[in-house]
Amino acid sequence: MKRVCITGAGGYIGSWVVKLLLSKGYMVNGTVRDPCDETKNGHLKKLENAEERLHLFKADLLDFESLCAAFAGCSGVLHVASPVPLHVASNIPGSRVPNPQVEILDPAILGTQNVLNACLQAKVEKVVVVSSGSAVLVNPKWPPDMELDESCWTDIEYANSIQDWYGVSKTTAEMEALNFGKQHSLTVVTICPSLIIGPMLQSTINATSLLLLSYIKGEGRSVIDTMENLKRPYTDVRDLSEAILLLYENPESNGRYVCSAYSLGTKEVVAKMQSLFPGYNYPTTFIDRRDIPPLNSKKLLKLGWNYRPLEETIVDTIKNYEETGLMENGKPFPSMIRF
Repeated sequence: MKRVCITGAGGYIGSWVVKLLLSKGYMVNGTVRDPCDETKNGHLKKLENAEERLHLFKADLLDFESLCAAFAGCSGVLHVASPVPLHVASNIPGSRVPNPQVEILDPAILGTQNVLNACLQAKVEKVVVVSSGSAVLVNPKWPPDMELDESCWTDIEYANSIQDWYGVSKTTAEMEALNFGKQHSLTVVTICPSLIIGPMLQSTINATSLLLLSYIKGEGRSVIDTMENLKRPYTDVRDLSEAILLLYENPESNGRYVCSAYSLGTKEVVAKMQSLFPGYNYPTTFIDRRDIPPLNSKKLLKLGWNYRPLEETIVDTIKNYEETGLMENGKPFPSMIRF
């Protein structure tokens, strides 16, 4: 039985990857900051087969030795962990990160370097690095009428100039990961997902779920009845998990892969949500903004990836929000967060 390690196992994406691997019969190692923190990681221990086949390790991306311990005996590593600042999901103009080097750049870049070196030491066979659509999207030289595919890379110099630290971090880390694989004969595959939505397994809400919740709840918006009508690329978190496992299991996977199911304006998404769940406090006025270009996932689809209908994602997500109390007044928006 193969053993695979997932970094950032307790996070939004990592939790679904752990659940999927356990359902497929894998032995699973998961890295978390604190295995004893039941608030952040207790949900992992309740997953089916977790008691028999899940081992959580206390690890930090900047602590090489802790990664080596977690990767020991693993045939594969799925590197999911990376901080996602609120402004990445929200597209709030002028959002600032107080200390980008510590908060974003080091965990993504140095963290990925540590992961790859630890993989070499543990004799791991294959690594899947979860990058981001942010490593594809920020390129002013790309023709505006062309879909963005694997050949498009975020312009690091330009991203630096506009202080898009997340784009800088993910692009740099992904480039270095692919080069590392070539230099050390280690199989490294990267995946660049779009905005990730869908139901949550973890109890602490993540940035993209906050954004989707703001479509439904007026208290999450700067102006109660108004939102920007920005076309964004979306993917269900469960479909992304399937894509990550597909890239790990398929011997033909190589290089980088864009992962995006839909490209929809806020107004379209809200209309779909309203038709399925009428009665909530949806925005009524939409201000058009320059759209984010569509991401092209043909390479991943050709490998055998599939994605579920948008309606299924919306139904499962809103039911999840209802069941976890997120639809109640005052939850989960702190007063300083508005979209």
